[in-house]
Amino acid sequence: MLVDAVEWLGHSGFRIRAGRAAIYIDPYRVDGGPEADLILITHGHYDHFSPQDVERLASERTELVAPAAVAERLSGRVRSIAPGEGFEPEGIRGVDVRAVAAYNTSKRDAAGDLFHPREAGWVGYELRVAGERLYHSGDTDVIPEMDDVAGVDVALLAISGVYVMTPGEAAEAARRIQPRIAIPMHWGEHIGTREDAEVFASRAPVQVRIMEKARD
Repeated sequence: MLVDAVEWLGHSGFRIRAGRAAIYIDPYRVDGGPEADLILITHGHYDHFSPQDVERLASERTELVAPAAVAERLSGRVRSIAPGEGFEPEGIRGVDVRAVAAYNTSKRDAAGDLFHPREAGWVGYELRVAGERLYHSGDTDVIPEMDDVAGVDVALLAISGVYVMTPGEAAEAARRIQPRIAIPMHWGEHIGTREDAEVFASRAPVQVRIMEKARD
């Protein structure tokens, strides 16, 4: 099962094993692990785009994928991506990737500006791995674009509130998406607690797995 190939690296970072390939999403303060075949970045905030972690995990053959404003800060095999765009990574059989919009509708800073505005073009990702589907929400509120990932096998949902969905809002996202299993993220580092994850688990109308941080 795909969920058994998913490791939580803390915060919103994950490693997904696809055969012999290692796919990373938003690696941040990663202790170690195998060299990346593919690194997917959701947006440019420091706790999602960590140049130090990208450098640590990447090699000359690593494909790096990010929204335009992040892609222009990367070097090597870089692909810029926008919501709705998809591709098949080179050298990883049975995998394809599609970017899904990720943005706030209600989370604002002191000046009244959205932390993650729609026009920024930031993303989450839908991955198809050997016939199963995984969705990483990125930093977002509950948005209509989530309907496009309905029925995924695994949904990685941000739950900390303030910048992203609250536990209750993430439970609504889970109801909307109806994944086989939901995994809470965006907690345990700077914001969000295990209690938030447990509240999400108690409210979500789907199976929930609260993961422990992987140790390499």
